[in-house]
Amino acid sequence: MKYKDYYAILGVSRDSDTATIKAAYRKLALQYHPDRNPGNKEAEEKFKEISEAYEVLSDPEKRRQYDLFGTVGGAAGGGGGYADPFAQVVEEVFESFFGGRRRSRGRPVIQGEDVRLSIELTLEEIAAGTTREVEYVREDICDHCRGTGSAERMPPKPCATCQGTGQVAYRVGGGFFQQIVYQPCSTCGGSGFYIPHPCPICEGKGVRPKRHVQVVDIPPGAVGGMTLSLRGAGHKGPWGGPAGDLLLEIVEKPHPTFARDGEDLIYEVWVSYPDLVLGTTIEVPTLTGESVSLRIEPGTPSGEVFKLPGKGLPRYGSRRKGNLFVQVHVWVPRKVSRQEKELLEQMRKSQIFSPAKRPMEKSFLQRLKDLFRREEG
Repeated sequence: MKYKDYYAILGVSRDSDTATIKAAYRKLALQYHPDRNPGNKEAEEKFKEISEAYEVLSDPEKRRQYDLFGTVGGAAGGGGGYADPFAQVVEEVFESFFGGRRRSRGRPVIQGEDVRLSIELTLEEIAAGTTREVEYVREDICDHCRGTGSAERMPPKPCATCQGTGQVAYRVGGGFFQQIVYQPCSTCGGSGFYIPHPCPICEGKGVRPKRHVQVVDIPPGAVGGMTLSLRGAGHKGPWGGPAGDLLLEIVEKPHPTFARDGEDLIYEVWVSYPDLVLGTTIEVPTLTGESVSLRIEPGTPSGEVFKLPGKGLPRYGSRRKGNLFVQVHVWVPRKVSRQEKELLEQMRKSQIFSPAKRPMEKSFLQRLKDLFRREEG
């Protein structure tokens, strides 16, 4: 068997202590971990090599044999379930890589699941902000066992097989190609807890379904499809674990008067033909309940768009407000009296009401562009 310099592989000196060896291994393991180097065979082989070196140098007896003979008898043993220091360090590497907290060898902590709901809001509620009471069912602390999961109301103990981690490490492969594989602990079912006498009400989980009412403050300017998160208002974690979150998706109700375009509102109004010819003043409603006077100048064409600044919706998390765009249309009656018909016939014969060429109707978007162009000019 070819000699391997385990000290050189880890980049440490031969007189290094266990803490130095462990620190060097963790640094290299994070660098060459397969999850950080997907599809990189060279990194995978490097990871196996540094894992092999650490397994030997972290064990005092194996390190002594290696220093004397340059090899360790039975270092590449067969498979089987175990929980040794090497497996613990691999576990630490995994958790450091994924940004999680190190698992305690004592009592484990399991967080509750999130609750997802939807809530309908009107444009008026979105404009002003609102407070709602949301009722739903969530996993809450069991009153019978006080959240312990035990019929005796005793705190659960960590599983002796997996030492509270919920997983058992297995060594697979042989020689220098061995790997560490994690599987759920069969003794505790992966929970990490041992409860000899489970609570008959919650069946040992420490939580049970209960109805819950949550007061939700919704700031102005919410947008349909937005999700609000309320920390800790979700399902309680089993055995005293932290609660998940309440995730509320905003659903915007269609409005009978206004259409929405982001922070802007669009309002369409119909006026008589004489109003467009002679000019008039109309009252435009707003989401606050007040009305705004809008002057229609003589000769205004049907379909013209006017802008009322700051009368739209507020931007979420800001004091800025959008605009209210008003589009005027000419009202065409379906039926007229004989006298009205005679007046219309006279108008039709008048040269001023007979355009030489009928212009193409502009779209709402084009009229908006014309409005902005007039404001810039």
